Amino acid sequence: MKFSYPFIFFVVISISFAIPFFYLMEKYSKKMEDQKEKILFIGNSYTYRNKGVDQHLADLMGNGKKPLDYHITRAAKGKYHLSIHLNDIDTKAKFNSEFWNKVILQEFSSGPIFKTEEFFKNGKKWALEIRNKNPKCQIYLFATWKYKEVEGMEEELHQQYERLGRMINAEVIPVGKLWKHLENKINLYDGDKAHPNRKGTFATACLFYEYFKNSDVRNTKDSDKFLEKGIQRKIKQLVHYFKESYSSQK
Repeated sequence: MKFSYPFIFFVVISISFAIPFFYLMEKYSKKMEDQKEKILFIGNSYTYRNKGVDQHLADLMGNGKKPLDYHITRAAKGKYHLSIHLNDIDTKAKFNSEFWNKVILQEFSSGPIFKTEEFFKNGKKWALEIRNKNPKCQIYLFATWKYKEVEGMEEELHQQYERLGRMINAEVIPVGKLWKHLENKINLYDGDKAHPNRKGTFATACLFYEYFKNSDVRNTKDSDKFLEKGIQRKIKQLVHYFKESYSSQK
């Protein structure tokens, strides 16, 4: 099959324009990706249950769609402590995959109370790892909730997270205090009375939204197709009022 010279000329010209076009598009795409704020959660099942705090937060950031300005993900496995994450291959790979702007550390549920020194030691190690990678990275501590039937546990947890926060210059997100505040208003616990149900994960993500965006989460669209819209709006309202009240007392 023979081709005419005009046809061959057309093909050559098309290819010569296509190559730089795709190169520029790839370069533009990489530039846009680099400009995103990158957020990493490091934790366990308290972080990843019910789709994950990270993905609920991403949905809130994007108003129900994939957020254009944020890359939010997690390194989270069941029963993991911060000490295990330090040497975990998957966590290391995830941590080294990006230049993170925010990293959130969540310790094993009762760890800060019963293994306090280990908690402090590994929190400091993580802070060193994070700031060696990005000195300007903001570190946050995900202060978790009490077991449903253990009164006062959230206060002990919060105190230890605050102590570590002062040691490593990290801000504490008072999730446990939020849960205590909502205790008689809405059930956030799963059947085991320790892990979050979907409402618990959603409420936690709403609180992170208010801290990270410094914005009213009530203004976001309904983003969870498995929770009734009325429930989502009730949770957002309760979280917003808690955040306002808590911040005014600090």
